[in-house]
Amino acid sequence: MTLLPILLAVIELTGVTGDSLRARAFFDANNVKVGDPLVLTVDFLGSADFASLHPPALSRSVNRSDWKLDDASAKTDTYRDARRLTYRVRPMREGVLWFPELEFEYSSPDGEKRLVRSNAIPVHAKPGVDVVVAGMSDSDEIEMPMPDDLITTAPEGLSDDDIFAWRKACANPTADAFASFDFAEARLNEARCAILEGDWRRAIDVYSRLEWQIGQTPAIERGFIAALALRFQNPSVELPVWRQVGRPILRYGWKGRFALVFGGAAAFILVFWLLGRIIRILACIAVVAMFVLPAVAQARDPFAEMEEMHRQMRAQMQQMMSMPMGGGFNISIGGEQQPNVEIAASVETSRSDIQVGDAFDFILRLEAPKGVGISQLQLTPSETFGLQQIGQSSQLVEEPSKNPSNVVMRMSVPVRYDVPFKGRMTFTVSGMSTVRQVANGGRFSFTSSTSFSRRTAPIEIDIKPLPSDNQPQNFSGIIADRVSVVESVDPKTVETNDVVTITYRMNHNGYLPEGWQPEGAAFEWTKGEWRRYLVADGIEATPEVEVVYYDPSVKAYRTLKTGSTPLVYTAP
Repeated sequence: MTLLPILLAVIELTGVTGDSLRARAFFDANNVKVGDPLVLTVDFLGSADFASLHPPALSRSVNRSDWKLDDASAKTDTYRDARRLTYRVRPMREGVLWFPELEFEYSSPDGEKRLVRSNAIPVHAKPGVDVVVAGMSDSDEIEMPMPDDLITTAPEGLSDDDIFAWRKACANPTADAFASFDFAEARLNEARCAILEGDWRRAIDVYSRLEWQIGQTPAIERGFIAALALRFQNPSVELPVWRQVGRPILRYGWKGRFALVFGGAAAFILVFWLLGRIIRILACIAVVAMFVLPAVAQARDPFAEMEEMHRQMRAQMQQMMSMPMGGGFNISIGGEQQPNVEIAASVETSRSDIQVGDAFDFILRLEAPKGVGISQLQLTPSETFGLQQIGQSSQLVEEPSKNPSNVVMRMSVPVRYDVPFKGRMTFTVSGMSTVRQVANGGRFSFTSSTSFSRRTAPIEIDIKPLPSDNQPQNFSGIIADRVSVVESVDPKTVETNDVVTITYRMNHNGYLPEGWQPEGAAFEWTKGEWRRYLVADGIEATPEVEVVYYDPSVKAYRTLKTGSTPLVYTAP
């Protein structure tokens, strides 16, 4: 019997903020030899800000007698809808090894700490080559960067009491022991001791304050790297880009930085003043050119007077086109004047007896004057939880109105409710209305369009829950028809204790509860596809899996079964 691994310490996802995350973990192979290199992939799915994500160290969360995990190999990337971390891992001994579940901590938008857990992964590690296994020691691990050595030489000018306290602190170095001194050497020693004590936050704070006082020195820069390596458990960590780019400024203390800022501001003001003077000169030249050159050109151009006459004629024609004509409508180029169109809207349901999962229609009726065209129509319910549109809306169909000057336009929207609902609902109807207008006895015609938005009167909706009679105990909330579930197995021919990957694929037309997955599945791989790991420890076939759902087309509960794929064992 194979035992699952125990969940170890929580791993912090520093800088990650999101609402709800899911995690999945898998290897690129599950049946290998001891010492074979594997690629571990951990995906985080969901809405979150991963801009500051740095790959965390995982080696402390696994059993080193089972696994050799290289934290320095960590990489981060974006894959489809997931943020992906990858690590190099090797199995260290023979047998069925379970890579443990990993629990990660991140922050919600309001600062609350949340947890997400990945799945465990089985690996069948078969006997490997002795030379390769013997070489898998920890000697090739990259050492963590460290700050500079402890400074034991006391600066000049200290009193006898301070020298005695300094020697005492150096004999038993701790961060608190050096905190009572106020010179740079003590600050460097305090930060070094904080790193050795595992307090990277205190070390970064000390280095930051010291850098502000004296500027960024090589010792402070190496200390920052050591503190960041401790924070992220990554020996290959580098300084943030802004610190690398800002070295020319950070190497000065606060006095030098203020001098640079004031000097730069003065230089900027001087350049701006000179630029303003140049712009004024250029503006004067432009004014002269604007008034003098056209006069000179007109005096030399015999056709200038004729061109001016043509311009005045065009202005007169444009003025005539904007004068009132015939029917009282104004034709104005680029104008916004449009007639007011009265449109009334109402919505009703195609049936009154509706149950969860039943298909029905929202019937929209628009009443408007004849000749009005409606386009870009949108129907927005006031309540949308559990409501799904299940098909294309019908085209607008005209019907007679009680008002002979109006027409009723009718449209139906096919929908379905996946949860019970009872209450009043209103709808917002929006779109564009187009009117064709004729003027001056039919000699001129034009169209005008304007947007409109109407809110309908409330209607009562009662969506009844699923029947409780004969509801199976393992019903998980699937409401759909045309449901099919198939299983694929890889490999089907196995050695004893080989790990089999099972993939379940599901097709359906309806509602699938969020987070649902077949029994025993480790994670959802893609939409409608789940994966499961199975250790072939003598079982003859894969487990049978039942999927219970409610079929609204026949108003009954149904059960689908998949699995029971035979496994063929071979000698190792």
